[in-house]
Amino acid sequence: MTKDLEVRHCRALVAVHDKGGVGAAARALGVAQSTVSETLLSLERLLGTAVTLRRTGREAVLSAVAEALLPHARALIAASEAGLAAAMHPGKAVIRLGTVESISSFLLPGPLGDFRLSWPEVELRIAIGLCEDLRKRVARSELDMALTIEGADRAPDRQMVETFWPARLRLIVAPRHPLAGRVVGRHDVAARTCLLADPEGAFNDLVTAWVDNVGRPPRLESAGSIDGVKRGVLQSDAIGILPDYAVAQELATGSLIALETDAPLPPTALCLTTLAAPSSASSLESLIDKIRASLDWSDMTVAG
Repeated sequence: MTKDLEVRHCRALVAVHDKGGVGAAARALGVAQSTVSETLLSLERLLGTAVTLRRTGREAVLSAVAEALLPHARALIAASEAGLAAAMHPGKAVIRLGTVESISSFLLPGPLGDFRLSWPEVELRIAIGLCEDLRKRVARSELDMALTIEGADRAPDRQMVETFWPARLRLIVAPRHPLAGRVVGRHDVAARTCLLADPEGAFNDLVTAWVDNVGRPPRLESAGSIDGVKRGVLQSDAIGILPDYAVAQELATGSLIALETDAPLPPTALCLTTLAAPSSASSLESLIDKIRASLDWSDMTVAG
């Protein structure tokens, strides 16, 4: 009888890796720990070698063989879920797009609206996350594409297809802020509170590098969201750090002020990532074209 790698094997393997052990994997999957253990034993019989290793005082970890199998396991899970979705909704295609909050809120409504009018039979599923995690999910075939904002000097991932458009970071303050209307330097933000939307986003490292060697660095705090940054700036003397497209309306009306700096802030870029070039005339190619057109219409030029 032919022996095949099963989706249950893959789910157990991925859960043990992602959750750090068999017990945590069982809780994440909503099954008994004995079920996960039996599934791993079944996988070991199929492979003819151990898939987990036990270390003193620690939970089980994956063996080298299991680590090598991991990306294929993720791809099989994604293929299984896509197949089930297609079976449950015959003739209805699905595009899984990952992005960050600022892009989803301020750049995507237009092109996504146009796409839905052109492809009403295609379901769009939007996932919000951190840039690095979203790119990894594309690599694991969990997402069809990701639109993220990155440091402009990040090297493209040669295993995937990536296109970049320049973007710009802004330091924003309330109109009454003592720095408003001045040309500020790195030393002016030393020891001040700077608000970002996410505590683990790409902007943290960029700002930290920009203010390097200023003595007392600014205190970087998370406001939890784009709106949280804006409200925090209006209600305090904090400095907000946001991409220009997320604050364009407030800057135009003067409700918020962008600080002019004597040294440019770190360059950033929008990055569109896919695992491979989309098929010609496909719904995915159409979606990418509409997003690209909206960015080009916003006077953004392809950078690489």
